[in-house]
Amino acid sequence: MPNGKSPTTTLELDIPTYLPLSEAAGKYNLSENVLTQLIRTGKIEAVQLPSGELLVSANSSPQKIKTKEQIIADKYGPLKRQPITVSEASQRYKVLNRTIREWVSLNYIQVVDDGYPMKIDEAEIAYCAEIFHERKAAGVRSGVPLLDEQGLPYELKHPELSAIRRRKKRRSQESD
Repeated sequence: MPNGKSPTTTLELDIPTYLPLSEAAGKYNLSENVLTQLIRTGKIEAVQLPSGELLVSANSSPQKIKTKEQIIADKYGPLKRQPITVSEASQRYKVLNRTIREWVSLNYIQVVDDGYPMKIDEAEIAYCAEIFHERKAAGVRSGVPLLDEQGLPYELKHPELSAIRRRKKRRSQESD
């Protein structure tokens, strides 16, 4: 060797590194369920071993994914902590009162004033209503959680299966 170095020491290998799902969840401070949803939606790179185990790319950066609070601050900042009654929110955002009350009970929306009438955070109802209407337009009906445990829109695990079931249900209703 002219420079005294072995050829392998000057060669830089670009070999990807992968972490087991549980280790990656700890590293990124996310639950395994949320990490799995991010993998399914293509937001994080991963490989699946023949055994079924998921390995997450160590170079993934889920920190780039915005939190519920960041999304609300960006889109609905001026509405944050602005009180609105459930009935006003129902009229303004075109969502049934009972649906809004369910979101409150699921802690999707914060209560600003628990008096009568109860007042909720308008930024959070605007956020939930936007997701609700997007889902409705896409044909997703009730029975699917609106938000995941991180407060982000819940990703359907099998959207193609849901679409097939909706078509079957529609056909059976039309034939009745």
